[in-house]
Amino acid sequence: SFQLAQNYPNPFNPDTMIRFALPHSGSVELAIYNRAGQRVATLVDGIRHAGSHAVLWNGHDDAGDAVASGVYLYRLQAAPGVQVKTLVLLR
Repeated sequence: SFQLAQNYPNPFNPDTMIRFALPHSGSVELAIYNRAGQRVATLVDGIRHAGSHAVLWNGHDDAGDAVASGVYLYRLQAAPGVQVKTLVLLR
């Protein structure tokens, strides 16, 4: 089934693993956002096969700069829907 798991470990320092499952192959976007709703990093953007997936985020933005400690949201968008979870980054 379509599922976005809570990241592990939480809170993390300095990396976190984000797992998700897809019931069907298709286009997937997994991105990190700050609390203001600004995109910080795109972890997955493209076609993925059905099944379980894991992505490691190292606390850096798309430009390669380390992000500040704080609360971030990660959002998975894929057919059949969207799921959002919260993570805490401690530096």
